[in-house]
Amino acid sequence: MLDYDRIQPRLLVGGLLESAHEVELMRRHEGVTAVLNLQTDEDIRAGRFVADSPETLYEAEGLEFCRVPVRDFDESHLQQRLPECVAALRRLLEKGHTVYLHCTAGVNRSPTVAIAYLHWCLGWGLDSAVKHVEECRSCSPKVDAIRHAEWQPHSPPRGSEN
Repeated sequence: MLDYDRIQPRLLVGGLLESAHEVELMRRHEGVTAVLNLQTDEDIRAGRFVADSPETLYEAEGLEFCRVPVRDFDESHLQQRLPECVAALRRLLEKGHTVYLHCTAGVNRSPTVAIAYLHWCLGWGLDSAVKHVEECRSCSPKVDAIRHAEWQPHSPPRGSEN
């Protein structure tokens, strides 16, 4: 079952898309052209896929795929990886993509990245960004990870990791 919410006109946040049908629906009905996946290899191995990997599902639909793995329930790791996640999201959005940003459940990691993007890249106040994302999606963002992360706005993303 699809579980996602639109945060901005070209930014959707949610949980893992588990089938080619779900990926096709996101592309056709929501206009998604790129995916930013925050899952680790461990998350992917534990997943329920009809394809070999999430990347296979997304690329079969012609979607650009980027992955920045962040361990679930590890706020320190999220804080450390947050700048790279936001840089990857910014890069995809600046290329004109409509991005589906996801982790496994879409509750912690992906909403946190969306909030950090609104705060760091679009200049929203942190409280306003948190409120907006929480109004759009039922979630539990790790706001302290954003507060303590070191954002360097002009550093380019390293690119996708597989």
